Amino acid sequence: MCCPLCQGKLKETEGDVGVSFPIIKKKPISNITFLKVCTFILVASEIVFMALNIMTHGEHSFIGPVMLGLLVAWITVITTMYMRNNIIKVITWEVVVAIVVDIYIDLHTGFHGWSVEWMVPSTLVALAIATIIIAAALKLRLDEYILYIVFDLAMALLQIIFIKNGMNQFPWPAAVSIVAYLILVSAMVIFRFRDLRNASEKMFNM
Repeated sequence: MCCPLCQGKLKETEGDVGVSFPIIKKKPISNITFLKVCTFILVASEIVFMALNIMTHGEHSFIGPVMLGLLVAWITVITTMYMRNNIIKVITWEVVVAIVVDIYIDLHTGFHGWSVEWMVPSTLVALAIATIIIAAALKLRLDEYILYIVFDLAMALLQIIFIKNGMNQFPWPAAVSIVAYLILVSAMVIFRFRDLRNASEKMFNM
């Protein structure tokens, strides 16, 4: 016999005429409560650092990156909570946030070019490798993750902007990452076009 509410199996207990309902264990903290706690910590921290920046007349250059880092940490928590059933999506958006943050830090520390010359290309290549490994480990079909590869290719192609405007003075790593993505996506289009079409149909409800 099962409980009509939670479908849990019912047990008979000595001395009871009927059966006892199973005890449903409550979570020590709900997702909403955890989200509220994280949001409060973020807001409180941002207020403290903002006040410190005003009181010191912006003398400490580290305050801006720290405030941004706290915001990124909060975004990371949110995306992980709401996308925890899709690891590839979580990693992809984590990489997007990491790229934006690193470029921001590079720009606000005199811009030495390390972000666009090395960090962005290496991160994108690592993302492609991680996506393929995770998909293989989870035994995903190609149509379940091929659009992420295409999205990663779009991010890789954006590096051309940094090369054209002169921000990237050493374009070889960027070029290697772009070529690698172009070859990978070309192979998928040529040999597995049906999977790409199926994924597009699912996404756009075609």
